[in-house]
Amino acid sequence: MLKYAIIGFGGLGRVHLSNLNRLSKEGYDLNLVAICGTTAEKFKESVSLNLGDVDCSDIDISNCSFYDDYKELIDKENPDFIVSAVPTYLHKEVAVYALSHGINVFSEKPMALNVESCEEMIKASKNNNAFLMIGQCLRFDSSFVKLKEYVENKTFGKVNRAEFTRYSQTPLWTWNNWILKEDKSGGCIIDMHIHDVDLINWIFGTPKSIHSVMTENKVEAEAIFTQYEMKDGTLILSSADWSMPQKFPFEAKCLVNFEKATVVIKDNSVVVYTDNEVIEETFDGESYFYNEMKDFVECITKKCTSETTSTESILDTVKIVMAEVKSAKEKNTIYINMEEEK
Repeated sequence: MLKYAIIGFGGLGRVHLSNLNRLSKEGYDLNLVAICGTTAEKFKESVSLNLGDVDCSDIDISNCSFYDDYKELIDKENPDFIVSAVPTYLHKEVAVYALSHGINVFSEKPMALNVESCEEMIKASKNNNAFLMIGQCLRFDSSFVKLKEYVENKTFGKVNRAEFTRYSQTPLWTWNNWILKEDKSGGCIIDMHIHDVDLINWIFGTPKSIHSVMTENKVEAEAIFTQYEMKDGTLILSSADWSMPQKFPFEAKCLVNFEKATVVIKDNSVVVYTDNEVIEETFDGESYFYNEMKDFVECITKKCTSETTSTESILDTVKIVMAEVKSAKEKNTIYINMEEEK
């Protein structure tokens, strides 16, 4: 049996617990022993989040303890793994403390607020033989798994260019609005835009050069617009903006123009446009949050690593984002060579 704890019980903490409870019902031998960040009374409340309604009221918490201090939880409960869904500025702190105790860690994205913190997390994982996985969930989205397959297999020829866009109303749902403070979340660039940066890194590889522009009209680090030149000359554009009005619906879209087709991903669908036909890909509709948590549990159970969410690969994603921030603030083009850095 694997004992586990949830540290941070906001929206994603509830989502991950719900999926772990489902995995338990499906035959995985999991036992929730503790939660940090709520009380037994508040646990039963249904909460409406930007992720939708999450109801955990049917989960058995009769043997679950509740804590205010994550260190006390780890010291007393000594779980086999933790799920860390705390605010971004605490990601490194919580992960390193748990890993240093030999505890496996699932830590939400972004990995951390800077490269040095990410490297500390990886070092703690290796030094203590504890598994670390970062929740870059879109690597488990069937739509993007299919896109990666198209690119790698050259199903429609080579890629000419690609566009990624991600727009949101200003996030006002976090505790004390911590997410709006650049030193706490990294702003839209590190918190939200990192999804698309990670997809670009995972599917297309490391860019050769980056040129970014950012805005701060409404809140800190509210938007970024980036042009990536890939090593093979492919042009990729990406934009993210969370300064939209509260009634503006969240929108994310990906368009990839191949030699023989254009592929559009939006609202969890993949549509392929050619000169002769329109092809709509269909999937099982499984949640990427469920898929990533299943991958994490299986890695611990089978004592293996996750090829999909290699921490070294996700460290590269953070390096790319940091290069974008530098480009925007210095108003110049940044050239990247990951091999030299390694």
